[in-house]
Amino acid sequence: MATLDMTLGELRELLGEGELIGDSEFRCRELRGLQEAGPEDLSFVKSRKQLAAARASSAGALLVPERIGDLAAHQIVLDEPFLALTRVLARLASAKRAVDPGVHATAVVHETARIGAGVHVGAGAVIDQEAVVGNGATIHANAFVGPRCIVGEGCVIHPGVVLREDVILGARVVVRSGSVLGSEGYGFLPTEEKPVPIAQIGGVEVGDDVEIGALVTIDRATFGRTKIGEGTKIGDMVHVGHNCRIGKHVMLLPLTAISGSVKIGDGVIFAGRSGAADNLEIGAGARIGATSVVFKDVPADVEIWGSPARGKLEAMRIESLLGKLPELFRQVRSLVDRANSGQANVGEDNAASEPEAESEL
Repeated sequence: MATLDMTLGELRELLGEGELIGDSEFRCRELRGLQEAGPEDLSFVKSRKQLAAARASSAGALLVPERIGDLAAHQIVLDEPFLALTRVLARLASAKRAVDPGVHATAVVHETARIGAGVHVGAGAVIDQEAVVGNGATIHANAFVGPRCIVGEGCVIHPGVVLREDVILGARVVVRSGSVLGSEGYGFLPTEEKPVPIAQIGGVEVGDDVEIGALVTIDRATFGRTKIGEGTKIGDMVHVGHNCRIGKHVMLLPLTAISGSVKIGDGVIFAGRSGAADNLEIGAGARIGATSVVFKDVPADVEIWGSPARGKLEAMRIESLLGKLPELFRQVRSLVDRANSGQANVGEDNAASEPEAESEL
């Protein structure tokens, strides 16, 4: 349930844009989908494809991409209703998840740690030696902020997060439950006797406004820092290997796996369950399709698919042909059988003609 309890006038002021058609004093109680919304609820229309559903909806007010005629509901007309809706959702989420500043009695804060103003530290959380937590940050229950970590202003560290030593977070970073930043990467040198561990003594640096999903692992660098650029969004259960350099506003969707020492340019998108082998460079703006695995460098602004990943058109042609393989196989086998049969017939004809040739001689 998303309790709104705002008048349309207040909503229009929050959005900062749009033409209000109807009563500005109409009060929206809840935010709901088109089919579930009632006469006191606000809903939204993403695009023209939903106009019929909007006319059938019982919603009392709608965010719409254009004015809809013959509609009883109040309307706010916006260029991008769903984008505008994200601002409403952000406000609702902020209200639902607000916490009071202060350090819980069961939290452990090292005497050398520094805690800024307005910080919330939840039950059982640990702030270790020489760690710094910026103003207005939230450290939820049972989170661990390791030695010499820096948590920037306004960060939100959800329950059960582990920030190992020497992790630096910029401002307004969100790290969701179960994620581990700064663990040792998979560093082993194979020898004839046994694998030899390579100590990982570097750190992790995360830029401003990065969001990291649940159960994400970002490994520390061997030396130096694994870096995540500002504005990057990382989905659940993603792995980023040691020494990676992730650019700004990159999107790593759930289950993506990035091997060590990969450099990813600004604005790259890795779709779900995709991945990259180690020591590669992915050009800015490239898009890696779902389940695709990259084994070589990718130029900027291209879209690739498949495993191994190829250009999108080539991958689509190959995928199309795969469905035809059984029939192609039957045709090829038929041709081979006919060719073999023809060779056998030729052999029989030759054998039958040999005595005549000898008699003529």
